[in-house]
Amino acid sequence: MKQKITTIIIICITTLGFSQGQSVEEIFCKIIETDTKYPVPYATIQFKNNGKGVVTNVDGDFRIPYQFKRLKDTLIISCLGFETKTIPAVTLLDYKTNIITLKPKIELLNQVVLKGKTKATKELEAYGLVKKAIANIPFNYPKENHSSIGYYRDYQMVNGQYYNLNEAIIESFDAGFDTDIMMDDYNDSALLSYKENNDFPRDSTLLVAYDGSSKYIKNTTLSGQGGNELGILNVHNPIRNFEQLSFSFVYVFKEKFLENHIFKIYRKVYLNDTVIYEIRFDAKSFLGGSSHLASGKIFVAKDNFAIHKLEYQVLEVNNANPLFEVEIEYKPKGDLMYLNYITFNNRFVVSDQFVFDTESVDFNIYEQAFYVKFNNELDTTSVDRKDFKFKYEKRKLLVEDVEIIDGRTVKVAIADWSLPKKVDENTDMAKFDFRIKNILDITKRKVSKSPKIMASQYREFFAQDIFEDKQKSNNLEFILRYKPLSESKVNDLEIAKTYWMNTPLKSNQL
Repeated sequence: MKQKITTIIIICITTLGFSQGQSVEEIFCKIIETDTKYPVPYATIQFKNNGKGVVTNVDGDFRIPYQFKRLKDTLIISCLGFETKTIPAVTLLDYKTNIITLKPKIELLNQVVLKGKTKATKELEAYGLVKKAIANIPFNYPKENHSSIGYYRDYQMVNGQYYNLNEAIIESFDAGFDTDIMMDDYNDSALLSYKENNDFPRDSTLLVAYDGSSKYIKNTTLSGQGGNELGILNVHNPIRNFEQLSFSFVYVFKEKFLENHIFKIYRKVYLNDTVIYEIRFDAKSFLGGSSHLASGKIFVAKDNFAIHKLEYQVLEVNNANPLFEVEIEYKPKGDLMYLNYITFNNRFVVSDQFVFDTESVDFNIYEQAFYVKFNNELDTTSVDRKDFKFKYEKRKLLVEDVEIIDGRTVKVAIADWSLPKKVDENTDMAKFDFRIKNILDITKRKVSKSPKIMASQYREFFAQDIFEDKQKSNNLEFILRYKPLSESKVNDLEIAKTYWMNTPLKSNQL
């Protein structure tokens, strides 16, 4: 890249520093396995005194308001396949991440229960369990009006980094499993709070609509039947929508799930003392043809055949990264099962017509420094002085130092002795030129390049409170089903302050 520098500017910068006391507002925690030290994703944390709760993020982390410690509440931590643990909130430390360990509680069935049985017998038993589970959906899940208040978020993930994180507290009203989640007039959701989280990078190029060219999902399409972000998430729940069309290979869960998959009992896991069968399955080979594979797990309770959890992923052949995946968990309350969380993501490609480049390069004669402004947020770890080359009338100038001024601007200081004495306020800036290489933006685009970006779009909801037999209020403003959440009105209610956003912890907090 070679351009001419066209302007001289004089910059006067004043810096202000201050310090102030900071009260503790949240407590940070992370759950890991006792032996492996791996994170435990999507574990449930419930408070003993008021019943509210939170679900850990995919990295096993979670945050809770400090008031639970002040009120001396107790955390009840549970997760499928692990022993339940209780922790007094007062034992949690301030100003650091509390590490909590969970001990696995599983039993391999091929060594204990099914010893000596043939493969065909095992598959038949697994098939029978899933068949009973589907038949019992009308009895195990609510058919009356109820609601749940929870934490919703949507974002894109690129190379393990969150982008465009939008967060909300939402109350969802449901008339029951014998109604259509989208078409029934009663089934509505209300925003109790909403924000675009600017603590994480935001990149507008990842937000453009799918158009089959500049942004697309390879060899497939995303159904628009759900409407907005929340609606798309809801229609990808085949348990709730067991009589309606869902996603590829599951289709209508009640009719096609058994027909389209091969099942194998893998092991027994426990939730408290409840025995739950973990059943692995694969889509039959003809469904995906030669291009796609699908597999997953379904967790069925031994006593009442309730489906506690469903994991499903579709992959392209020879590509280990899922094309899309869904994970759903229900938890018991009273005699019925209610949604605990749902997370759905799909992989997409941005075929970038946007080129990451410099927006302006200005020289400050008094500081003997160039101010280089880029047209997107920088990956500041990629900024290195050796990648900035400047010349004056073909004479090389020595870059002495670089300094990040803000997310898009770098100050490049030039060594005094390398700058010709004749350079002053009247110097023709056309005599300067520069080359910049290797600098990356926040999505890892290299400067002056236009690569394809692989990313995943996430939509997630984690219940914090469940209300049985709750009626929908006429005083609420409800989410516009076919408009982005950002265009819906937030209901200013006092109750909203008792719920919180479980924002993912940033690396510097761990």
